[in-house]
Amino acid sequence: MEELINVLQKEQNTLNALIGATKQEQEAIVNKNMELLQMSIKEKERLEKQLQALEEERIRLTGNKDFTTLLQAASDKAEILQALRQSLKKSLLELKHLQTTNTILLKTELAYFNVLKELLNANSPHYDAQGKLSKTSSEPNTMITHRA
Repeated sequence: MEELINVLQKEQNTLNALIGATKQEQEAIVNKNMELLQMSIKEKERLEKQLQALEEERIRLTGNKDFTTLLQAASDKAEILQALRQSLKKSLLELKHLQTTNTILLKTELAYFNVLKELLNANSPHYDAQGKLSKTSSEPNTMITHRA
């Protein structure tokens, strides 16, 4: 049981670090800091791999046993096990909310970029598929203009 508690504590520490990296990612998105965003994403990927390895270890230790069975087997460690379970659930929920917020922020930034792109290209001549200069673009994502 001691080994399981150790793995769960490592999972909690890794989740805390993942939450920190996700908050850093959010800061990078808001401040439009690409260098920080790339660093945050790499750190998140590393932590996710670490968390996956810990989860595989937890599954190896517990097998198909449900939480109630584990609590009964833990006897004197049941309180610690219960506290770790609650802490992990809370951290996972916080991480889910942060990731949802980051996704919304990124979608908002993309929509803003697309509006700006349309405004900049609205009256600019574009090259069509035949290589002729025309005032309207038949392709929605055309960025080449006569100025290029």
